[in-house]
Amino acid sequence: MTTTNSISLMGQTTAQSTNLADLRQQLNDLSQQVTTGQLTPDYSGLGNNVKPVLDLNGQQPLIQGYQANIDNVSNKMTMMNSALTQMITVGNNLVAAIQTQLQSSPVNAANIQQIASQGLQTLQDMMNQNIDGQYLFAGSSSSQPPYAGSNILNSNFNNEIQNWLATGNTTALTTAINGFPATGLGLSSSLATSGNVTTQVDANTNVDYTVKADSTGFQDLIRSLALVANTPYPGPTNTATGPDFQNLMNYALTTAQKGVNEISATTQTLAGKFAQVKAIKEQNASDLTIVQNQLSTYTAANTTNAITEMQALQTQLTSSYQVTNIISKLSLVNYLQF
Repeated sequence: MTTTNSISLMGQTTAQSTNLADLRQQLNDLSQQVTTGQLTPDYSGLGNNVKPVLDLNGQQPLIQGYQANIDNVSNKMTMMNSALTQMITVGNNLVAAIQTQLQSSPVNAANIQQIASQGLQTLQDMMNQNIDGQYLFAGSSSSQPPYAGSNILNSNFNNEIQNWLATGNTTALTTAINGFPATGLGLSSSLATSGNVTTQVDANTNVDYTVKADSTGFQDLIRSLALVANTPYPGPTNTATGPDFQNLMNYALTTAQKGVNEISATTQTLAGKFAQVKAIKEQNASDLTIVQNQLSTYTAANTTNAITEMQALQTQLTSSYQVTNIISKLSLVNYLQF
């Protein structure tokens, strides 16, 4: 009987130790839940919820990446729209100046030359707008400035204008101007082979926001501004006459109006793209909230319940320690004396 009692006492001691270890582990787990707000520190504690949590964790960075793309492209489109708006203003100012001078006598050619020269500089600056060296109107060749320089532009126009002053042949001049290629207008040769620029804004949508500086509207504004900036009023030694000058200014006016209309249409297209990505951003934000809420359902701990359970476990642990202490003091002698 003594042997049986001794074995029974050892068994009680072992069981109580195991129970204490279990309680301490439960307390540690609950403490970690309260501290981190998570049910478990890794996937191993999620059981059957591992697969959906892995799927949701895969979706979250994708959506966040789309949102980053949208922020980036929205910033670019905002700058592009601002630059295009200034180009339109430059074109409208030139149109107004030409109309005013054509109704004046004598014509103040120097005045519209100055307006055109300043406008051409502004246009060139706007075409070379960039963010961290990435040019907005260069297409996929974004590391190359789309406007290469005014030397070729001014040289080409001056040569043709000198011929016009000598001959008075306005048709030949306008034909030559219309025939200048993009590079003859000072634009970069890289534009000819530059592709479109796009960005992915959700799983199924790539937005093309390409606006290249060699588009028709840009070239029309360059032609009209460069022509007016470089054309003096014919003098007494020139074959070209005052009426020839007026005809040439009418050509510049019409060309500038075309450029303004074309760039205005571009701003409308860009505004549509901006509205599109804004709507997709709102949908992405909604999707991200859903994903995060679902993740929380699987992984977030109820800290209020955890604290309550901790308090109960601490009470249970205190009682268990007391029982363990009593058992540890029991010896065979104490048992026999009992």
